[in-house]
Amino acid sequence: MGADYTFYPTTNVLESKEETEFRSEVRQWVLEKVYPEADRVEHEKLFPRHLFKEMGDRGYLRVLFPKSIGGTEKGIKYGIILADEISWCMRALTAALDCSIFCSIPIMRFGSEEQIKKYLPGIISGESIGAIGMTEPGAGSDLIGSMRTVAKKDANGDYIINGEKRFITNGSEADIISLWALTDTSVAGHVGMSCFIVEKDFEGLEIVRDFNLMGVYGLKNTYMRLNNLKVPKKNLLGKEGMGTKILLDELDSERTLAAAGSCGLARRAIEIAAQHANKRVQFKKPIRYFEKISFDIADMAIKLEAARNLTYQAACTIDAGLDASKIGAIAKVFASDIAFECTHKALQMCGGLGYMKGEWDEASGKYLLPNGSQAYVTERIFRGARLSSIVAGTNEILRYLIQREVFNEMQLRKPAESDNWGD
Repeated sequence: MGADYTFYPTTNVLESKEETEFRSEVRQWVLEKVYPEADRVEHEKLFPRHLFKEMGDRGYLRVLFPKSIGGTEKGIKYGIILADEISWCMRALTAALDCSIFCSIPIMRFGSEEQIKKYLPGIISGESIGAIGMTEPGAGSDLIGSMRTVAKKDANGDYIINGEKRFITNGSEADIISLWALTDTSVAGHVGMSCFIVEKDFEGLEIVRDFNLMGVYGLKNTYMRLNNLKVPKKNLLGKEGMGTKILLDELDSERTLAAAGSCGLARRAIEIAAQHANKRVQFKKPIRYFEKISFDIADMAIKLEAARNLTYQAACTIDAGLDASKIGAIAKVFASDIAFECTHKALQMCGGLGYMKGEWDEASGKYLLPNGSQAYVTERIFRGARLSSIVAGTNEILRYLIQREVFNEMQLRKPAESDNWGD
């Protein structure tokens, strides 16, 4: 990024003065500490654990937590600012941060005093990393109905858990995992599912491997086996059978932060596209003067602003203590869709330069083009944006949930075949 790099404005009249100041502070930190390492994280597929500690030292990880446990109670609005600014240059860090936070939110809301005191200070300080143990080989979108991981009590009342977990973000790096399993297989999954706090050193937790992902290098996405995993009874979160309630409680916040991360990717795409269009000359004029190019940039800006406002609305709804299931899903779907669209258009607009990864230069720690200038990151953010429509609930399942809420809100009963359709 050269000295002449220009940022797309993030001014939002909905943000308070304090929130805007927080954004400026985070952006300065991102430019000084995160951006210089982005290429190396990509090249070495390096998990950026040390940046968690820096965020903890700066107090950034405290914003979602109550003062009683060392937080600042700023709310999810501060969380979306953090996710937006970091995703601008390192999507892997945002994805890892989201999962670490959402490992801890169930503990904050449903944990005992002992569990809260033991596990949350490490997350807030950045010393510990969290993961969410939900997805299984046969249980993705239908997690509640298809889960096969089972927890049974032993003679001492502790739990022995057997099963497999797949696509667990932070899995191989996590110090603690909020893990879901069936404690009662004789009833439906939504009744028989429970949540446990699992430490990385618990006997029976096997980290099999990290997956080789299409993008978001630096993120650890893990396959793990639970081979008679021994979990003390004191590590049951809430009560048996509360797993579904705990799961649904954290999803709205997770989806809202995911939406903010998508906004950061889209913003970077607009910046790259606009600056390239302004300096790239074809047919004796900058390509910004071609209607197709200029209208694409206009559409990118329109959709980014809409995504931002949806994300902020979802955050405000959560901070107000209201049900954000629909608006959180809407924000996540729309923002991830436009992130993919914006990164795709930016790559296309930049042509061959946009498709190039560049050559790794160890001295500078950067990917460089043949002329020695820093490579564009369009292919990287394009790959990163593709993940956004999958995580935190696929956009297909979220669209199903959204339409269901629409019909429910309008009190429209689902017609049965006995209603003689069309007669």
